[in-house]
Amino acid sequence: MTNKTLKPIMRFLTSIFISLYFFGCTPEYNLEDFKSRNDINKTTFMKNKVGCQKHSNLLASKSEGSKRAGEIAIDQNRYFLSCMKRKGWTLKTSS
Repeated sequence: MTNKTLKPIMRFLTSIFISLYFFGCTPEYNLEDFKSRNDINKTTFMKNKVGCQKHSNLLASKSEGSKRAGEIAIDQNRYFLSCMKRKGWTLKTSS
């Protein structure tokens, strides 16, 4: 392959890996998993969800010491739910 054809392929692969990093590590929550709110639509929920996913990934990646993958995933989930709660979203299963 030439250098001209290799660059677009590398950009594509890099964008895929970054997307998987940001969106693949947090459990998948949907609008139906949270208590309903009359003042919010699905678009606003998705903006809040994406923002909290990015926030939780950044916080979990800054953890000190050596943590196992399971511990990092638990931290990411905890940070995500905390962020969503600050934005007014509460899981249906929480009391």
